[in-house]
Amino acid sequence: MRLIERYEKDGTVIEVDSLLTTSDAVIDIKQIMVMNSGEVLFCFDTVQDRNIMTESADVFIAKYKDYIGTLEKKAAHADTGCGCKSCM
Repeated sequence: MRLIERYEKDGTVIEVDSLLTTSDAVIDIKQIMVMNSGEVLFCFDTVQDRNIMTESADVFIAKYKDYIGTLEKKAAHADTGCGCKSCM
């Protein structure tokens, strides 16, 4: 297994510390792992539920394809928290 910072497939780019806003949650991408088998996994949590979840990249993208356009990269700011819209 190895960790990567950016995953790109078919024009979709997902980076560690990106936020994806769905109709009922904000998903925070924590890690992107490439397994020895070549499978890519995303580890993420939501603002509402801080439990880390893991899903294959293909399943994650298919599940949230309607929301991929909402992806934004978090930027850390010492004075305002993590940088997401709710902290600013």
